[in-house]
Amino acid sequence: MAQPAADPSRPAVDPVEAFYAAYNAHDAVAAAALYTEDGWHEEAHNGARREGREALKAGLDRFFGFIVDAHWQPRERIDAGPRVAVVYTLTGRLGVDIKGRPTRGLAIELKGAHLFDIADGRLLGTCDYWDPAMFQRQIEAAA
Repeated sequence: MAQPAADPSRPAVDPVEAFYAAYNAHDAVAAAALYTEDGWHEEAHNGARREGREALKAGLDRFFGFIVDAHWQPRERIDAGPRVAVVYTLTGRLGVDIKGRPTRGLAIELKGAHLFDIADGRLLGTCDYWDPAMFQRQIEAAA
């Protein structure tokens, strides 16, 4: 039986699925390669922004040391043309002690949402929304 023709309007690889695969594999190089050369990532809670593949890779390398075993579980996805929203749960363990507290190894669970801006199968940018107060409460509970 003949296979249906591929939809030329859809990229061969879904950049959102590839994003979570690279993040969950802790592969900063693969994750950064999903972005355009001048792609960006922003943390919504504080406006911190990294631009360009090298900066994205460096930021992810630091993050993967900060929350070891980090795993993103997408919960809901909404596609709206060139923008995609994904609600996720992030789990992992802290790889560092924070503010003099013995937090290394502390289990973390955060709910959040990523917004993806996409063009031609590449990520133009991502924005990450999560609750820093929830993170702080988990750190304080370790004291």
